[in-house]
Amino acid sequence: MQEEKNNLIIAVLTGSFFVLLFGFMMLLVVLNFLRSKKKMLLEKKVREAQVQQELLQAQLEMQEQTFKTVSQEIHDNVGQILSLAKVNLSILAMEVGGNEKLNDISELVGKAIRELRALSAGYYADRLLEEGLIIAIRHELEQLEKTGLFTTTFSTQVEPLVVDKNKTIFLFRMIQEALNNMVKHSGATHVSINIFKQEEDIQIMIKDNGKGFDRKKEGFKPGIGLLSIEQRAKIIGAQATVHSEEDRGTIVNLLFKAHNYD
Repeated sequence: MQEEKNNLIIAVLTGSFFVLLFGFMMLLVVLNFLRSKKKMLLEKKVREAQVQQELLQAQLEMQEQTFKTVSQEIHDNVGQILSLAKVNLSILAMEVGGNEKLNDISELVGKAIRELRALSAGYYADRLLEEGLIIAIRHELEQLEKTGLFTTTFSTQVEPLVVDKNKTIFLFRMIQEALNNMVKHSGATHVSINIFKQEEDIQIMIKDNGKGFDRKKEGFKPGIGLLSIEQRAKIIGAQATVHSEEDRGTIVNLLFKAHNYD
């Protein structure tokens, strides 16, 4: 009788052990499944992010190529046609004895030629950036001052600023976008650009005295310019932050690692 009890206890313990072992094995299988699923989801997100970044980079590269093509066409074709028109207007004005209206038209055509050349230079980044990002920034500020609508200041603690050419173009486009937003929307009269070095970081700060905006305000939607700045920053591993307050202007900060650009 006692032996039967012992056998029963052994059987129960053995069965319990196998049940626990089975439960433990099932737990390991479930945990492994969840870990694998989590890993797959993470890898999927990484792949999607990589694809998204590659698509964005391709889109911006195509946009850059379009800018180059348009600027070249402006310089080579439209500019040449206007130059010929200006020459013919000057000849006609001489033939009719200095007609005032013809002189006015000639001056307007000359102004159009200068504007087109400035536009062409502004979009044809390769030419501007041959002498470096700092020269290109100064050129942009000079173009603003020539309008008579803005005053500008510029300072840098990093000169020369050596940056990989492809990344330089992206940085330059971000600065252009910030300045274009300022011209179109801010109502500013003054803009400053300052370049600082903080250990391994380089910061480009673009500040205006315009009307500013509140991103938390109901109904606010960031424009294409702001989104373009943020997208370009992601591609080159930089950080772009925009700080703005109503009636207190806007500050655009571009931050990147110096050692990534040696």
